[in-house]
Amino acid sequence: MAKELASSRHKAFAFTWLIPMVMAVCATIGVQLLCQWAWQFRLSVPAKLGLYFSVHFVSAWLLKRYIVILSGEDGERHPGLNWPRPGIHRYLGRYGMVLTALPSMALTLLNPMLLFQQVKLLVCQLSVGKRISTRATDIAGYKNKVCYRLPFEGRWLVYNGGNSPATSHSWDVLSQRYALDFVMVDHTYSRHKGNGLNVRDYYCFNQPIVAAAEGEVISVFDRVAQAPLPGFGLIDFLCCHFAGNHVVIRHAPGEYGYYAHLKKGSISVKPGDSVGQGELLGVCGFNGFTSEPHLHFHLQDRPDIYYAMGLPVEFIGVEGEGVHSDAIHLSRGMQVNQRK
Repeated sequence: MAKELASSRHKAFAFTWLIPMVMAVCATIGVQLLCQWAWQFRLSVPAKLGLYFSVHFVSAWLLKRYIVILSGEDGERHPGLNWPRPGIHRYLGRYGMVLTALPSMALTLLNPMLLFQQVKLLVCQLSVGKRISTRATDIAGYKNKVCYRLPFEGRWLVYNGGNSPATSHSWDVLSQRYALDFVMVDHTYSRHKGNGLNVRDYYCFNQPIVAAAEGEVISVFDRVAQAPLPGFGLIDFLCCHFAGNHVVIRHAPGEYGYYAHLKKGSISVKPGDSVGQGELLGVCGFNGFTSEPHLHFHLQDRPDIYYAMGLPVEFIGVEGEGVHSDAIHLSRGMQVNQRK
């Protein structure tokens, strides 16, 4: 009975990422029709975008809370709320990102390439949800086929990510359900030196990114220029790919590593190359859908992110506070490095 209940919960979670979009579209259309019928006037484009993203933000937050409660998670606050904020957000405070990230995210809809990618992700992830709906609990307990090390050198912080609805920052996007975002910090948890308005201020920028396991390079995307205005919390709405520059590696049958936001021109591998565990892939950059330099890493069961389901990843040889075993699943707030 417990297993059936868990399965039904995971099945319900498979499509929840779509709900805020539908609610936001319906609310925007409804308000527009009401304005035309009652007051004979049309909403401006900025008003429509503002309404859409306001409804999307509120409904997504409420849905996240519902999922956390339904899953039985404690829903503890993200530890990052207590960490120093980058750039101008040290003055704007906790909700400053809403003032910068949401408007810039709205502008991505005016970029034909990004609009196409978002619509494609929406449509394709519906089919992924159907594909995995009967085995979501099996995926949650997935055992990796090969051993994975950390995809970097030195000590990094897991800023986002985890294996539960409460800790994952992209639980509703199935291909990125178990994704991890890594940054480097100092002893105060600040992610940069200086004022954070120069990309070179960030400790992880230009740091080497390596293969988490041996494998074959399936695809490389290296055409996204560096994003402008670090420290302002803006999403680069002019970029040509939401993941920025990235590498996809087939580490095992049905296990593909996705390494995103690498610096343009730094990627040292090409499709068809065989790479060894720990081999250099490129360096950490600042491009795509991101407000600051970081490494995005996740495993997926197919090579194409649009048609893939994300997989949990267990790392070996990890050292860090709170690490008590040789094999571990990472979660936000952990500082880790690879044992030499």
